[in-house]
Amino acid sequence: MGDHGLSLLGALADALDRRLGWRERRARAIADLSRPVPPHVGWAYTLGSTALALLVLQIATGIALALHYQPTPEAAHASVAHIQDRVRLGWLVRSAHAWGAHFLVALLLAHAARVFLTGGHKKPRELTWVLGAKLLFITLALAFTGQLLPWSELSYWGAVVGLEQVRITPAVGPAAGDLLAGGPGVGPATLTRFYVLHILLLPALAAALLAAHLALVRRLGIAPLASTAEEDAQGHDALCAGGDPYVPHHILKEAAVAIVAAAALVTAAALWPPELGARAGRTTPPGIRPEWYFLAVYQYLKYWPSTIFGVPGEKFAVCLLIAATTAFAALPFLDRSPERRPARRKLALAVAGCFLFAWTALTLLGSLSENELSLFGHHWRFDTYGRPK
Repeated sequence: MGDHGLSLLGALADALDRRLGWRERRARAIADLSRPVPPHVGWAYTLGSTALALLVLQIATGIALALHYQPTPEAAHASVAHIQDRVRLGWLVRSAHAWGAHFLVALLLAHAARVFLTGGHKKPRELTWVLGAKLLFITLALAFTGQLLPWSELSYWGAVVGLEQVRITPAVGPAAGDLLAGGPGVGPATLTRFYVLHILLLPALAAALLAAHLALVRRLGIAPLASTAEEDAQGHDALCAGGDPYVPHHILKEAAVAIVAAAALVTAAALWPPELGARAGRTTPPGIRPEWYFLAVYQYLKYWPSTIFGVPGEKFAVCLLIAATTAFAALPFLDRSPERRPARRKLALAVAGCFLFAWTALTLLGSLSENELSLFGHHWRFDTYGRPK
């Protein structure tokens, strides 16, 4: 490029800078990204960025699938079959998208656990946690709405079970269930509404929350292990002294873990592609149960009596679930201790450990319920509560 071309580029850059102030914004961004992270920050702090990388893969594979998908009961199943059987590498794209939902939910749960364990939800990062909790809920909603789109027997009855759980919510449940389903049962209107939610409304809401969440993370920085009182007194920058700069040190760790996670996702997608199954409306497959991330809730609802003081027991169960999820989102306002170090938060960690044990046990029981298993030379059959018969 000659001197004339360089002068034109310089004039264009100057003109854009006068209107947009991009040079000042770039300098601020470089300075912000070069700030050191707290000295204790290591590989466990890459979970959030890895989830973001897999979210980008979900968007890419979702767009590729949407180019061939037809959201009508008559054509949905056939269009997914066409993607699997006739579109070049379509089976791999669909498998990667399906596996991506599992990977993404698992990473977000692990990221939330890490933040809680290290006290990253505490002052002044309360809003960061609240936004992250809402992103987790939206991710679960995306997984639920996307499950119906193949319009197979398994996905159809999975939606039926999920909407039944929505409808037992006190006060708003019946109306919310009818709104989602487009009527009293799962039908053509349900597929249309789930498709719109899955590709438009929920992604738009997730994008807005994600932008706000990331802006707060960059503004406030990664929480140090020092207490909130120490951070207030000394300042975040002072507590980060001795840590590595985010760029290039920590971002290279994030990139390495994201590459490994993406490779694991593609490997799982290639080795264990999901079966499409029969088109909805023919038979009811045995052993219908939700995906693993909803399995604990599904199993939990089974243990409640049919009525409590004349009120359906499931309504009490759902009220407790709503209270638990609300407490999860509002955790920074409930956990008021200034301490962040795990060794000084034994009560909070013990309570969280009890919830984790209960969730794991219910998930295991849900996977065993109404199932058969050969183990240690014995063939076991389990009832609906997960007990061996």
